[in-house]
Amino acid sequence: MMGGQSPALDLIGLNELPTIDRWDLERRARGAVQPVYLGQSVALCRVLARYKMFVDTTDVGFGAHLLLDGFWESWLTTFIAARVKPGDAVIDVGANHGYYTLLMSDLVGPAGRVAAVEPNPNICRLLRKSVSLNGFASRVTILEQAATGVDGADVSLCLPPNESKNAYLSEYADQAVARGETVVSVVAGRLATALRDWDRLDFVKIDVEGAEEAAVEGLFPLLERHRPRMVLEFNALRCAAPRALLERLIKLYGSLAFVHFDGAAHPAEIDSLLDVQQREDWLLYLSPPA
Repeated sequence: MMGGQSPALDLIGLNELPTIDRWDLERRARGAVQPVYLGQSVALCRVLARYKMFVDTTDVGFGAHLLLDGFWESWLTTFIAARVKPGDAVIDVGANHGYYTLLMSDLVGPAGRVAAVEPNPNICRLLRKSVSLNGFASRVTILEQAATGVDGADVSLCLPPNESKNAYLSEYADQAVARGETVVSVVAGRLATALRDWDRLDFVKIDVEGAEEAAVEGLFPLLERHRPRMVLEFNALRCAAPRALLERLIKLYGSLAFVHFDGAAHPAEIDSLLDVQQREDWLLYLSPPA
């Protein structure tokens, strides 16, 4: 460093995202993060050495990692970046602050479209600001709703303290309040209804903390019609009928895979996915036969 000037940031180009090495991404993201506190529990930081993002500073499970590291789930980040293409139509179900929304909005380009689905009102407010700040508003539709299997109902969204990424739908709001959680009533509906005018669907990411069955049910007409590539968080312990869900997806796609920490898709066996001794979440990957 000379003349009192800071070293140039090693920003990541759009052309690098589909092929970047996970460890290089992490190194460069940390070097460019530069968080700035704006007040009222909101900070602005740079994520993936590329995007500007508003973050809730009270969020210790997700926001703290972005503020210090500038990335989240680097293995899944590189996996998605290698599969979302210019012009694609994609859905980010459980968008949270919009980390994957921003990434996919950039990857699809001006000819593509993104639907970001997020029911948490406070986090959705930050999501809208981040999408606008990065210049993606014209290609992003933000659906402030829960993704469920029926239309026209309000549901209870339970918010654990300082953990917005772990927000979940529940019929037992009183129990959530007794645990010190905040409960808000949010609009719910089928994504096949909300996105009924879409004439294509190329990629879907679903991470909704135990509401995956309902989200898939509400999206299923579009899955049947378009067979999009899909990343689905799955945990048998959070499903009412986990085998039925997996068998339904296998019937539609032919096989299952999971995204490993190496950033690659590996074959998945249904019995392993249903093993309740395996308590960690799986990131399932489904794609139509070549």
